[in-house]
Amino acid sequence: MAQRNLDTMTMAELAEEAHRVGIQNVEHMSTEELREAIEQQKETNAVQPPLREDEEYNERGESSMPPGWENFPG
Repeated sequence: MAQRNLDTMTMAELAEEAHRVGIQNVEHMSTEELREAIEQQKETNAVQPPLREDEEYNERGESSMPPGWENFPG
């Protein structure tokens, strides 16, 4: 999805953008809550990228997966 102004997005577009940036469980959020959450998540993602589904970070913010794990077959 191309970068658009959040104020012009529909509720469905906001929900899709929220999922794209790593926000789950948006079903009960208002449009304003979604806009705010998306903006905050984008700022957070700029500092620390979102987790992959199969990845966790330890208490120091380091990936628990060994370097190069994404290239491991299987």
